[in-house]
Amino acid sequence: MTYLAGALLVAVALAAVIALEVSSPPADDVARSQTHTAATVPPISSAVADHTNDWVATVLARPLFSPDRRPPADAVTVASGRTVPGLPRLAGILVGPFGRSAIFAINGAKPIVVQEGGRVAAYTIKSIEATQVRLLGPDGAQVLYPSFEPAAAPARRPAQAPLSR
Repeated sequence: MTYLAGALLVAVALAAVIALEVSSPPADDVARSQTHTAATVPPISSAVADHTNDWVATVLARPLFSPDRRPPADAVTVASGRTVPGLPRLAGILVGPFGRSAIFAINGAKPIVVQEGGRVAAYTIKSIEATQVRLLGPDGAQVLYPSFEPAAAPARRPAQAPLSR
């Protein structure tokens, strides 16, 4: 029993020493960490240039769903959100095991679905990829991306008079 009491006393003493060591770091470590922090933190200046607009422009220039997030550099002409003269608007692209098709919308008429090698107006479709269609026509090579018609403004309902009791 005396051995057990002695071992318990030694264990409590060791736990107290460990708690004391953990709760207060040595003075030289505190001084070293303060000088390290002061050396690595630059002073705050009121003349810091604001690059937010540059960063936003860079982010917006990179396509969101592109694997490498780089703007298209190989396109001869990129027609996005605008129409090519003499060519209907590219409304969609279908790529799957059934083949590759491009859907061209004509105002008020049934859309045209064309496969690779097909013709739309004076343009020949050279290739259809998941995000773009490459054409060859009188103006040279064109790269089209699907564009969507702006949504019509929602019809405004007339304000209703409050119900009276």
